[in-house]
Amino acid sequence: MDVIGFIVGFILGVIVVALAIELGMRRSHTQQPTSRPTHTWSIDEIQNPRIIAESLGAIKLPKNARVVVNRYQDKDVLKGIEVKEHPGIRGNYIVGDDRALILSGALAPNALGVWTIEKSMLEKLNGYFEDSWCKASHMDNDEPEA
Repeated sequence: MDVIGFIVGFILGVIVVALAIELGMRRSHTQQPTSRPTHTWSIDEIQNPRIIAESLGAIKLPKNARVVVNRYQDKDVLKGIEVKEHPGIRGNYIVGDDRALILSGALAPNALGVWTIEKSMLEKLNGYFEDSWCKASHMDNDEPEA
């Protein structure tokens, strides 16, 4: 009788320890979120910014930025920056080497947006930027559009 109790206890102990290890391993492998909302951001946080702007507000752009824009308020903001116009642009985002900021409205200071570091999203946004850049035309030196 003691031998049977010992064997049953041993087997139950092994099962409980195996379950505890399994549950412990699951908790330690939780992933950090790849996206988060923000309303406080700076374009300086993005390395090598590539910008798609359906509507470009009054924002100071870095000199190393490449911009594809549909509408803009102040053409002086775009001086000294690689800029092309594309009337088919829809949406506003800034994509960099390791992150992107997708904005809910015009590209303007402290606009509501979502940061993402998700690799597949960065690849898609970069692809959309490069496609738009190729199809866009160089800016005229005429008056800004309204």
